[in-house]
Amino acid sequence: MNNKGLIINKSYDPLILRTVLRRYWWWAALLVLTFAACAWVYLRYTKPTYESSMVLQLGDQDNAKDVLNIENINSRENDMSGVVELLRSELLFEKALNKLNLSVSLFSRGEILTEEKYLSSSFNIQPYELSDSSIINQEVAVVSKGRNKVELSYMKGGEKQRVEGMLNEHIQNSDFDIVVKAADPDNFHKVSKENDLFFIFNGREQLSNRLIKDLSVAAIDPNAKTISISFRGHNATLCRDIVQAVSESFIEYDEEQKRQSSENIISFIDAQLDSLSSEVRIAKDSLIEYQRRSQLSDPENVGVSINENANKLQDQLFELEEEYNGLLNVKRKLSKSPNRLEVYKLLPELLGRSYEASLAGHLRELHEFLERKEDLLFEVTENNSEIEIINQRITSKLNIIQRSIAAIEERFSRNISALRAKIGVLEGEAFELPEKKMEFNRLKNIQELNEKYFTLLTEKKVLYEISDAGYASTNRVLSKAKINLAPVAPSRNFVYSAFTFFGLFVGFGLILFRYLTFNEINTVEDLEQILPSQASILGGVPLFKQALEYSQLVVADAPKSIMAESMRKIRTNLNYIHPNYQTIAISSSISGEGKTFVALNLGGIIAMSGKRTVLLDLDLRKPKVHLGLDVDNRVGMSSLIVNQATLEECIHKSKVENLDFITAGPIPPNPSELLLSKRFQEIVAELKESYDVVIIDNPPVGLVSDGIKNLTDSDIPIYVFKSHYSKRVFANRVKELFTMQQLKSLNVILNGVKSNRSSGYGYGYGYGYGYGYGYYDNGYTEEPEAKRNKWYQRIFKRK
Repeated sequence: MNNKGLIINKSYDPLILRTVLRRYWWWAALLVLTFAACAWVYLRYTKPTYESSMVLQLGDQDNAKDVLNIENINSRENDMSGVVELLRSELLFEKALNKLNLSVSLFSRGEILTEEKYLSSSFNIQPYELSDSSIINQEVAVVSKGRNKVELSYMKGGEKQRVEGMLNEHIQNSDFDIVVKAADPDNFHKVSKENDLFFIFNGREQLSNRLIKDLSVAAIDPNAKTISISFRGHNATLCRDIVQAVSESFIEYDEEQKRQSSENIISFIDAQLDSLSSEVRIAKDSLIEYQRRSQLSDPENVGVSINENANKLQDQLFELEEEYNGLLNVKRKLSKSPNRLEVYKLLPELLGRSYEASLAGHLRELHEFLERKEDLLFEVTENNSEIEIINQRITSKLNIIQRSIAAIEERFSRNISALRAKIGVLEGEAFELPEKKMEFNRLKNIQELNEKYFTLLTEKKVLYEISDAGYASTNRVLSKAKINLAPVAPSRNFVYSAFTFFGLFVGFGLILFRYLTFNEINTVEDLEQILPSQASILGGVPLFKQALEYSQLVVADAPKSIMAESMRKIRTNLNYIHPNYQTIAISSSISGEGKTFVALNLGGIIAMSGKRTVLLDLDLRKPKVHLGLDVDNRVGMSSLIVNQATLEECIHKSKVENLDFITAGPIPPNPSELLLSKRFQEIVAELKESYDVVIIDNPPVGLVSDGIKNLTDSDIPIYVFKSHYSKRVFANRVKELFTMQQLKSLNVILNGVKSNRSSGYGYGYGYGYGYGYGYYDNGYTEEPEAKRNKWYQRIFKRK
């Protein structure tokens, strides 16, 4: 019988569903726990990813626009996309990395994870020189050899290089010159023993390419001109510092670009003014040369005093302009955040100037402040409070100097303007002389035309300088970058939820699969659904909860138990089926379904009713009756059939009055021929004359066909199924018995039915069935209950 076909339950059956849930609910629970443990392992050994972000707002303040009604060329109205692309660019990102101390990266490698120890390492590397660029991006292992000794090792040219040195001292070889610093040598030694420490010389381009992919820049609100800058990485402090450095680099770069743009425009205007100044000077010289060559009386004679006065005024104007240009040069150099050397070089330029006394002292003090700052930077960082105080003093002194320059510049401008006005008056008077006025006027017109263009450009320059002075970039940080110690990935809640959901999904998927492929018979209702209508159900036999190695006659020991009552009910039902029955043949589909147990105890109950009953063990391949009734099996049915023993020699008495039995006897080589022989029929006939009821324990007809004839010849054929053991496909064998073997009737008993009543009785034993002949290998043979109860079955024991 082929019992290995896959059964698919296509309709909803609440009985099957309840059984499957009751039996396999722990699958889902176990899978949830398993996947939760996997989630814990995943979170434990996955490096967390942190994120730091900030919000930057772009802004322009153009005060000159309201006054002069002109817009500054640096004004940024609709350039959000350009700014976003600039923030994403490698150009700006490399500028940001230059602000950070990332020339060397420090790492600590544990058994599984490797962690970058940015600003949190037990040691630090201060590089002074890197002679061989081939070791860039190569691991350099750092091992503590004692309190103050350290060993460095790295691969170069396929060979391992080693160099030893002392902590906090220069370690040099042909490849590099560095200092390994450790504030706490004991802690460094301890950490070196626990983890593998190493560092990497970073190449700027490689470092930028590695980190820039984790930078994210996005416009938040184009109307408000707000931009979000965020960075993700495995070190929260590094994420904060990179975001902060990117924003600072952008603000500085933006201001520098605008300043350079303004300088280029002013430089262009200055170049044009220089050219026109030459033209004006040539025109003036031509006019004077004409007057001299023409011997104009008025300019030479009458206008002598005018010319003298004009020359004196011109000399004064030249001196003022020369000092004014020097002042502008000082102002230009101070506007670029000068260093100490640049300030020092300005002092000689003030010698002999009228404003030397006003500015020299302030510049010397500024030089001292800058010199003091440079000295301090060798000892402390930029964020030190003393550096901040020095910066405040430098800023204050620069403001004082700039205000002084502005005041001097204003005074020079007024004096120059006054001198030019006087010169103009004198020249006007001289040029009004009547002699040769036509030529004089022509030359004068040329001069005035050049001066007009010169004045126009000067006005434009002044307007642009005013516009540029009134324009200021107001880029500001609305939300500062912070160290966020809560990782954004992996999300603990998401991972646990996803793994738990997947565990539930797989668990309930398996339960659904068990429901769809459920192939067990558990209740009498299951039998009613799958058996043909010709089959009658006699009843159920409760599960005997004590583990039995072999079938036993339990009703004799507990005649008032549920087991005995169930057998009495079956005995009563037999009377309805065949009031005068004399032969009962019992079989099943496979081994372990309890046909021998039913035969023994049904025979005991019938015998208790006063009927002389004999039980025949015809399971000649693997007999069990003699084991359950504790007798030897030297002679039995096989001996009787072959006439090697008599009935008197084979019949045994049981402990139940009126119940006798005959064991199977020695196992024959041809059991099928013996059961189909005429001698067997004669033996049954003889027994029927001596006993009221003959019960035949047949071999399982689902495996062999030996007992089918006994089923057809008996008064009451009984077919045994076992709850939670027999498969639904076994019902096909019952159908075959009706269709192919011409059975007129068949009576079914469901063995091992679980009861909620705490009687202690039922039927729970089982045994394997097979002889090594090959034809009992059906795919459903099970081991005894005592052997099958593994530790996990005891934990998840079904109730």
